[in-house]
Amino acid sequence: MSNTNSKNLIFHVLALLVSLVWGSTFVASKVLLNAGMTPAEIMTLRFILAYIIMLPFSHKYIISKSLKDELIFVSCGITAGSLYFFTENTAVKLASATSTVALVICITPILTAITNRIVYKENTLSKNFLIGSVIALLGTTLVIMNGVFVLDDNPLVILFSILASVCWAVYSLTLRKIENRYHSDVITRKIFFWGVVTMMIYFIFDPMTVTMEMILQPQSLIWLLFLAVVASLGCYLVWNIVLKRIGVVTASNYLYFNPVVSLITGYVVLNENITIWAIIGCVLTILGVFLCNKKVKNTTSD
Repeated sequence: MSNTNSKNLIFHVLALLVSLVWGSTFVASKVLLNAGMTPAEIMTLRFILAYIIMLPFSHKYIISKSLKDELIFVSCGITAGSLYFFTENTAVKLASATSTVALVICITPILTAITNRIVYKENTLSKNFLIGSVIALLGTTLVIMNGVFVLDDNPLVILFSILASVCWAVYSLTLRKIENRYHSDVITRKIFFWGVVTMMIYFIFDPMTVTMEMILQPQSLIWLLFLAVVASLGCYLVWNIVLKRIGVVTASNYLYFNPVVSLITGYVVLNENITIWAIIGCVLTILGVFLCNKKVKNTTSD
């Protein structure tokens, strides 16, 4: 194996690890929701904690090199933070079957590839890539449904779920405009900052009710720190590096694993059931991602 391939393999492994962590965050969220926090409060608290922890080690470019760059950071903070979580959480609140939300959001990798092709005119949509995407999407569908094939017919649920997927795709593509001008820690810190600032608009209409008593409950505090330090600070930092090194399309394919990890952690931590359909779905997801990444060109811009 060449030195270049060996280095690229490391970033593929990192992309997979990030996806594994993000797939397990639903357990932490469930604990905090049961403690009385709202989804918006959870997102805001984890971003604030992550920002505070980062600041002593990353304090360059509090103000960006230009107004244009700062506006790009604002866009990233909105699409990877406030607007993404708002659209996703709104879809979940409206849904009678949350599997619908999870399923629609799983179109993010293929949506990212399509928008990347349109915006940057790059040939990422090979025949085998499309076949792999279809197989992976079928696999995640089986995992999410887990033997219970129920979908929500509320068009608003579909709309907000698609908007959440679009937000993440836009974030991934927008990041390319600044990834070579700022270090990943600066980008990550600014995403947290603008995510929190723009989330304040939401709290004007739905004020925060979280209390210190809720936060300082031992179990809540542990899971909140996990979301802040591992799932936010660590994963966003690594993800931004991975996007730069192996490209947005290749990296995004690993997001297909999120439902797989959610299924496994749900079984281990919450004693949730796993059906044969979900197991078949896991196998198909792995196969699909393998096909996608085998055929997508391995460059920094995909």
